[in-house]
Formats: sequence, C-alpha cells, structure tokens
Amino acid sequence: MRRAILFPKAVAAQRMRVYETFTVHFQRAAKEVAQLDGDPSLASVYVSRSTWDRWMVGDIKGLPRHPTCRVLEHLLNETAERLFGPAEPNASGQTRPESAASGERPEGSLEGTPHVAALQSFRLADRQLGGGHVYRSVVHYLTTVVAPGLFGATESGEDGEAVFGAAVVLTEMAAWMAHDAGRDDLASRHFDRALRLAHSLTDVTAGANVLAGMSHLALQTQQVDVAVELARSGLARLAAGPRVPALSARLHAMEARALALRNEGREARQALDSARDALTLAASVPMSPWVAPFDEAALASEAASALLDLGALDSATEEAARALTLRDASRVRSRAFGQVTLARVLLAQEHVDAACQVGGELLTAGQAVTSLRLNNQLVLLQGEFDRHRQVPEVRDLLLRMAAAARHRRLLLGSLALPEGPQ
Repeated sequence: MRRAILFPKAVAAQRMRVYETFTVHFQRAAKEVAQLDGDPSLASVYVSRSTWDRWMVGDIKGLPRHPTCRVLEHLLNETAERLFGPAEPNASGQTRPESAASGERPEGSLEGTPHVAALQSFRLADRQLGGGHVYRSVVHYLTTVVAPGLFGATESGEDGEAVFGAAVVLTEMAAWMAHDAGRDDLASRHFDRALRLAHSLTDVTAGANVLAGMSHLALQTQQVDVAVELARSGLARLAAGPRVPALSARLHAMEARALALRNEGREARQALDSARDALTLAASVPMSPWVAPFDEAALASEAASALLDLGALDSATEEAARALTLRDASRVRSRAFGQVTLARVLLAQEHVDAACQVGGELLTAGQAVTSLRLNNQLVLLQGEFDRHRQVPEVRDLLLRMAAAARHRRLLLGSLALPEGPQ
C-alpha cells in the first residue's frame, strides 16, 4: 500500500533523486557510521534498486532494518521515524506527500504524484550526462514502478490519468535516451508505445507531445516528409484540446526544420514565425504535465539549424549565438549541440578562427557527455574542419578532436544499450 512519506523529499533536497547518485552517498555514509559506531559491519549496509524504487513511491509498511536506518539518519539528518512515517496532514486532515504543490492540482496532473521526483531526476541527469547513462534506470523504473500502477491505480489510490500520463512521459523519455545512445530502432518502438498509451488519456496534449518527438526523430533519420506530416498531425491534434503554446511552438519548429531540408524557404520561415508567435504566449499559460520543456533557447537552436540549411548564414549565426546565451551552463548537452551548430555556421562563413575558438570550448565542456548523437555531430564537424587543415589553429584543433574522439569511443562502448525489444 503506497502512502505519503518524507523520504522522497529528503533525498531530493540533497540532490540524490537518481538511484546511482544516492548509492554513492549512502555507501560513503555507511563507512562513516561504521567508524563512528565502531561497528565494521555497518560499512557493508546496502540499499537495492528495488527497495529504493519502493521508498520513492511510498510503498513501505514499516521501518527498514536498524542498520539501514542508522545510515539513513546519518546521511539525511532526519530520524527514520520521520523519513518513513506518515506525512503531515493538510488543512483538510488528509495526508499528502510533502513534495506536493500547494493548492488543488488539475485532474490528471503529475504534480503531487510520487513520479514527479523521478521524472525530474531522470531529466536532469539526461541533460548533463547523456541518455546512455540514464536509459536503464528509466526503463527499470517504468517496468517495476509505473507499469504495475497502470493496472492497480484504483487500488493504490492514485489518479489513473496521472499514472498513464507518467507512463507516456517516461516512455517518451526512454525513446529520446535510446536515440541519444544511437539505438533509433529502440527509440522508434518506445515512441510507438508512448503514442498508444497516450490514447488512454482524455487530454490530447500527451499524444501531440509524443508526435513532436517522433517528428524530431524522423528529422534525425533523414525521413523529411515523414517529419513534416508528424509535426502537422501533432498541431491538428493540439487544435482539438487545450491551448499549449510551448508545444505548439515545438511542433512548428519541427515543421520548419523539415521544410528547410526540403528547401521550401518561404514555408519554413512562416513556420518559424508561427513558433515564435506561439512561444510569446507560453508564460501566460500553465505548463501541461505531459509536455517536454521547450523554451526560447530551444527555439533559437532549432531556428539556427533551419536557417543554416536554407543558407541564411547571418541569421543562422544570430540564432545560434542567442541559443548559447540563453542556455545556462548546467545544460551541457544542449550547449554542446548549440556549439556544433555555431561552429558549422562560422565555417560556412569562412570565419575559421572564430570557429576554432567555439570548437575548443566545445571539446572542453562536452567531454563528459556520453551521447552517440553528439558524437556523430562531432565526427561531421571534424570533417568540416579538415577542409581547412592548412590553417595552423585548425591542425591543432583536429589533433584535440581526434584525442577526444578516442576517449568518447571508450565511454560509449561501455554504455551500449541491450539488444532486443525493450
């Protein structure tokens, strides 16, 4: 029986929402407690992934074993009774998770459900490290925590719409992580599954969001006509539901990217204008729980790529530089893609020195990102720099790029995703 407990909020406050991060800190705390208490056996206390998953959704009947409680209390500076006891009642006398937002939540919202912390943690880790690091954790969470809830939401007291919504969002996230790790076949299967799950929701927004992701994947796999149709299908679906400006902007941006690749310049620019117009309304409309984030930096990045494909190099430079200015340093992978685009535009403009500077910054900042998608972009960029190898600065950069490529191959090889259906 799931219930509201403090534990998920306590680990979130310590930035340990992901199991792997929690485990590192827990093991360190166990060694400290073993020394403090003079009990070497405490150093071997361990929390399994399945136990962690149950704790994160409040699936616990009593306190953990005493040694585990001792380490948790040292790590989180809270008593075990408080970490795993009932949450404090709200004004109406009902208990709720302390991480829940105040006030009433809309029907089907993910806010206030136990899946919010997991979703945010996976998204943060994915942005900083790349999908290869986090994919297995997302799939494990989906199969062991979310999937059982799809058939037992009523018994557990959870909102069925919210549980299916969490399944859609996390399945789409798994699709992007698979794509990031170079498994487009796996990504396509996840997207298809997410779209089928979205049909179970009364809110059409979830399905439109999945179609935006599918359109983006089609772009990445050179299925340009398919990308246009998917983006337009998403816009048509969205027209039948609530107004979601950020998602409208993303769908128009995908349409613009595809039209630019078809060299339909006028239509591509119109789609970009529609995306900008939609995004100006985003701040005035509450964000839907089903929608992946899409902001001005993301739009600037997509616009830069579209304009580069259209040969509008000055405008592409402005948009690429704007995307990097708007995107903060924590978004390592997004900034890396933006730097790739800016370097490509600068090379197309024969601004080789400036491109080398951007390339050097890219290698320094993006070396820890395990993304096959980024790796492929870097390989292409290396080929574009190679055409200017007569320039001494370029030759030096090419040597650095070759060394970085060898390092990335080792990292990517260790993070290969499993074969077979997921």
